[in-house]
Amino acid sequence: MKKWVSFMIVFLLIGGFLFSAEEQKKELSLKEAIYYTLKNNLDLQVQMTDAEYARKALTINKAIFIPNLQINGVTSETNNPSEGVLSGARDKATNQTQSLELSLFQRLPLGGSINFGIYNQKSQSNSIFSNPNPSLYAQAQVTLAQPLLKNFGLTPTKQAIYIAANNLNIARHQLKENILTLIYNVEDAYWNLVYAYQNLETTKMALGRSQDLLRQNEIRVRVGSAAPIEILTAKADVAMNESQLIIAEQTIQTAEERLKRILNMSKENYTVMPTEKPEIKKIDVEFDGFLSEGLTNRPDVERAKLNLENSRIGVKYARNQALPELQLSATYYSTGRGGDIIVYKPGKSPFLPDFDPVTDIERIDKKTIGAAMDDVFKSLYKNFQVQLSLTMPLSFSLEKAQLAQARINLERAQLNLKNVEITVYSEVKEIIKALQANAKLVEAYKIAVELQGERLKAEEKKLSVGLSTNFIVLDYQRQYANSQTQALRSVIDYNLTMARINRILARTFNVYDIKFDDFINK
Repeated sequence: MKKWVSFMIVFLLIGGFLFSAEEQKKELSLKEAIYYTLKNNLDLQVQMTDAEYARKALTINKAIFIPNLQINGVTSETNNPSEGVLSGARDKATNQTQSLELSLFQRLPLGGSINFGIYNQKSQSNSIFSNPNPSLYAQAQVTLAQPLLKNFGLTPTKQAIYIAANNLNIARHQLKENILTLIYNVEDAYWNLVYAYQNLETTKMALGRSQDLLRQNEIRVRVGSAAPIEILTAKADVAMNESQLIIAEQTIQTAEERLKRILNMSKENYTVMPTEKPEIKKIDVEFDGFLSEGLTNRPDVERAKLNLENSRIGVKYARNQALPELQLSATYYSTGRGGDIIVYKPGKSPFLPDFDPVTDIERIDKKTIGAAMDDVFKSLYKNFQVQLSLTMPLSFSLEKAQLAQARINLERAQLNLKNVEITVYSEVKEIIKALQANAKLVEAYKIAVELQGERLKAEEKKLSVGLSTNFIVLDYQRQYANSQTQALRSVIDYNLTMARINRILARTFNVYDIKFDDFINK
């Protein structure tokens, strides 16, 4: 009874372990691995912030054209000792002022600015000589400032905006290039994991053949048809294949960890099982078409063009900054006044000793602040000022040096674009040769595997009737195993070459139905 219970416990533990191990396997197709990576890869998430940062930089630079509203309100009171009868106050002279100013400032595209302002002020004093009292003042003013040489034009004004917009596109193309590289890294890791599993199966088959040969040699030695040395030779080959099996298993672990790291799955406690089988897909290869496609679609080409555009903007800006500064400013303003008029009663004068400022004056409400503003907007009192000022250094050595630097940067950008285009040319030429060579290798290794297999079978038959040697059969087994491994590698290399073509020609997004806008609109 105890044995039966022990057996059931062991059976359940083993069954539970196997069930758990089965659940820890995660099967992934290549497309699923790519989608998972694009969603979870941490490096990509960091790189996506660069494009968002560039977008905010563009917003910041565009802010120079946002109108600025300024409101100033001031209330003040001053009190001073009276300086006698002529001050108009007996004990102390008191002045109270309240003012309100509203101004709207707008930057203009050609480098100038316009400022519109409205100003109101009310002043009141206890001096009998202040007339009107309180005094109301209103003014509306428009000021236009425009540079005519230095800082004139769209380029000097919007240089930072143009460059920020180009930098945003550069960041987007850099992100696109990073995604292409990331997807290729997934493909490379995925297909190498597939190869590692296939190579493990090939190694197991090689081990099985060597073990079969060892058993045959042991039988032949027992019946006296072979020398004992044949057993040692076969055992050595079995040991070598067992070591190759250990290496193959380690290769799987290494390849799997590399893929899991890209997928951001390193902390996940399950085994990734690739479900794709490598295929030989034929495509039309035409150098001029490939080159044109690469030059049109490659993000690094677009980045080089945008950097060149930034350098051209820099030259235009530096050329403008080497001009004298000629500034035109024009101001137009209209005013209006109001307040209470002080009238002395007949026979009363502030210079008479018995004058009482409370009872001996009358106030006539002449104009309110609204009436004063009405005068302003009717332009009853027009005022204007036009000013032209010229400022220039006695030497333009600094500006000339900055212009020379800008031209050097332009030359660098032109050379860089040419270098990128040459790189595309070289990569297209190299990848076409690699694809053609890999296609030939696939066919060659396929034939080699078939021939090596037939030769091995023939030699094993000869060995069974004593017409061959153990050494020759072992050698043929190794050659057959090597040809199988090379054939598997050639198919994997062909698929990786196809992946490189997609990356070099920027076809990857279309191949896997990936929308780049999904990454820049998050």
